Amino acid sequence: MSGDGATEQAAEYVPEKVKKAEKKLEENPYDLDAWSILIREAQNQPIDKARKTYERLVAQFPSSGRFWKLYIEAEVTILFYFFLYQHCSIHCSDKKQVRIIAN
Repeated sequence: MSGDGATEQAAEYVPEKVKKAEKKLEENPYDLDAWSILIREAQNQPIDKARKTYERLVAQFPSSGRFWKLYIEAEVTILFYFFLYQHCSIHCSDKKQVRIIAN
């Protein structure tokens, strides 16, 4: 067996609103309401899961500075936390400071 079935099922869960948005985009790839749903969902996911949505978004709207900004901010946010953690791992005497600063 490859793993816990419940964990695999939870990892594969896609909200109904996202499924509907994807269906709308099949019919009209420029549907901004559908993209808004996908963007909100991506903003609530780790960047490694959200990256595919952002890549699709900027591929569909390559001249949209607004969409590029959303993508860049998502990437920069994860880099900020990575470097913050690295810095505090070296310089902070109290590891609780990392959690306080990050929140």
